[in-house]
Amino acid sequence: MTIPPAGTLLARRITECKIDPSGLDLVVDAFAGVHLDGAPGWLTGEDPRDLGVELTMPNLPRDLQLPPATTHPHRVRVDVIAEDLIRIRSGAPDHWAFDDNGTGLGIVTDPLAGGADGAVAGRVDEGEQEIALRAGATKVRIGRYPFSLAIERSGDTILRTSDRLRQVAGLPTAPPLLRRQGKHSISFELGTDEDITGFGEQFGRLVKNGQHLDLRVEDALGTGTGLTYKPIPVWHSSAGYLGFLNTGARVGCDIGHSMPSVLSLTNDDDAIDLYLVLGDSIPSRLTRYTQLTGRGPQPPLWAFGYWMGRCRYHSRAEMLDVAEQMRTEQIPCDVLHLDPDWLVTDRLNTDFIWNAERFGDRAEFIAALREYSLRLSVWEVPYIDPASPLYPDAEAKGYLVRTASGEVAHLQGTPTPDGRPRALVDLTDPGARAWWQGLHRAFLDDGVAVFKTDFGEGLPDDAALADGTPPVHAHNLFPLRYNAAISDGIGRYTGRSPLVWGRSGWAGSHRYPGQWGGDAESTVAGMQATVRGGLSYAVSAPGFWSHDIGGFFGPELTGPLYVRWTQLGALSPLMRAHGLRPREPWAFGAEALETTREWVRRRYALLPYLWQVAKESAENGWPVMRPLDFHAPGDRVGRGIDDAYLLGRDLYVVPVFSDSSDPVRRTFWVPEGRWEDLYTGEHYEGGRYAERLCTLEEMPVLARDGAVIPMLDIGLFADEGVGGRGVGASVWG
Repeated sequence: MTIPPAGTLLARRITECKIDPSGLDLVVDAFAGVHLDGAPGWLTGEDPRDLGVELTMPNLPRDLQLPPATTHPHRVRVDVIAEDLIRIRSGAPDHWAFDDNGTGLGIVTDPLAGGADGAVAGRVDEGEQEIALRAGATKVRIGRYPFSLAIERSGDTILRTSDRLRQVAGLPTAPPLLRRQGKHSISFELGTDEDITGFGEQFGRLVKNGQHLDLRVEDALGTGTGLTYKPIPVWHSSAGYLGFLNTGARVGCDIGHSMPSVLSLTNDDDAIDLYLVLGDSIPSRLTRYTQLTGRGPQPPLWAFGYWMGRCRYHSRAEMLDVAEQMRTEQIPCDVLHLDPDWLVTDRLNTDFIWNAERFGDRAEFIAALREYSLRLSVWEVPYIDPASPLYPDAEAKGYLVRTASGEVAHLQGTPTPDGRPRALVDLTDPGARAWWQGLHRAFLDDGVAVFKTDFGEGLPDDAALADGTPPVHAHNLFPLRYNAAISDGIGRYTGRSPLVWGRSGWAGSHRYPGQWGGDAESTVAGMQATVRGGLSYAVSAPGFWSHDIGGFFGPELTGPLYVRWTQLGALSPLMRAHGLRPREPWAFGAEALETTREWVRRRYALLPYLWQVAKESAENGWPVMRPLDFHAPGDRVGRGIDDAYLLGRDLYVVPVFSDSSDPVRRTFWVPEGRWEDLYTGEHYEGGRYAERLCTLEEMPVLARDGAVIPMLDIGLFADEGVGGRGVGASVWG
């Protein structure tokens, strides 16, 4: 039976239950539903008493117009992959998701998450009112009529659909499963003390309760626009689970925004493919999630040094001058980044035609940088300008994305500086992917160390990708394919751990380190949004994330704010200064130069610790930058702290958000336990707020009591000028 285009279906009644070794396949009756005008509540053609309507209420709307009671086919499948890993699919019975082992979109890499055969020892109990599926300490309870679903772990309810929630006249306000106009929603009841975090690189508050999020990859044009470069359909609940929607489609997330007790997710597809990872802590859940979706490699050691960039360096001489000045000022540095001026045809184009007029012979230029112990990072985008000499060949060979009507697709969402449409390379086509990767090879042979994979958010909605990716999934999945192509090519050509510096992303992008937080504004608000975005991303796409020190654009950056942002960068997973205007330390005056030099050196002193944390992160599927409840899930205050963070397990970083040169009074939450400031020796007791007056030279960096922090002795404190604490040994503890 076909569904009317404007129809809404509510899954209501299980009519058949098929049992197989891994779970249940349910045949469900869905009823057409209508939403009351001007009031919350849903009606179907069922008997109002079966729907739960309170017929005696004096304010029950009169003349309720019920839709037809005709039922429509719906299907729900519940697979218990392991005791702690459950997959739930719901939608039109013939939807392709029911025939997919999970890997069809390229996000899931191991559908069994390290398991042997996908089957677990379980038991199904069928009763008149509900069906119970048990696997170890996990129990999935499914109500027959009305349809409901709940998951219990060791007797505690971890999550349940929102079928119990009603308005005063008894009408349901949040149907568990709802399909409407090609979209599918699933709704859960939020517990009274349940907090939700995650959903990718979101620049608002870390705890998402009360927010409405639109998960669509965008050229966000900043960190304060409400848009995001790297939304991820992965979230954590403090009740004890991680949720992952296996989709590339746009997802609307209402986290207690419209209704304070409801978490509702709307997928722009006629099916839901939901994985639930059960576990008491974020690290345990991320370890399991990354077994399912893969893990990224540990970046090379040099990547953890100081990176310097600017939009733009215009010549070889200009960059070598920066290298010389870094040496003169005795500022350690490992990478210089080159934005689009290396191209002859730039402005949202990459055709790998090196601008020898500006930068000379590429291999000689890279060799000159190596004399300063510097590596070269090079900018790119997956777009080609029609003015490029490579465009005709790429078009003739079918390497460019086309629309459903067969025409070359045009970049969408990012304004082009001259109005010319840009084409996109179809990296789902094996030939185009190999061609694009091959264009990098000469650069890698000459010694280019890393590519900044900028943009990638511009796939138009009418694109028809070569691999047949369903159109509703194509836009958000494009950044995943883009960064995968470059990362895989680097790894294959060089034989080392690949590294990119990506801006856009989706679920699975954590496999291709690293990423940065996009174009933050050069303001205190931009710095604050940066930290929030990094923490939110950390629990959704764990790995190696960073940001532009100083912000990318905006009001003229002040020296004090540059110093404060550098302090944050020195204690970030990766450290890069970059912006529209100069970001070199000497550009901000003598005081800023001296303080910046000190914090960059502190960064290098901590390289052994950072390397140790990076190894732990890569092996376990954890982020380097961590929210406070990462290792203390019971810390309810720490769960919402988004102005400070853990760097690994044992360092606690408290950025100072200020653009003033005067001392700043900083109030911060101290995690449980006892802590000591790494640079002043000041002690703090956890589980309470602390206050400290911070001069421009100071940022609190606390070490966990009893921790061993391996450090390099590079003469940071030779003059006993910072708290009088010399570091003569190789460890702090």
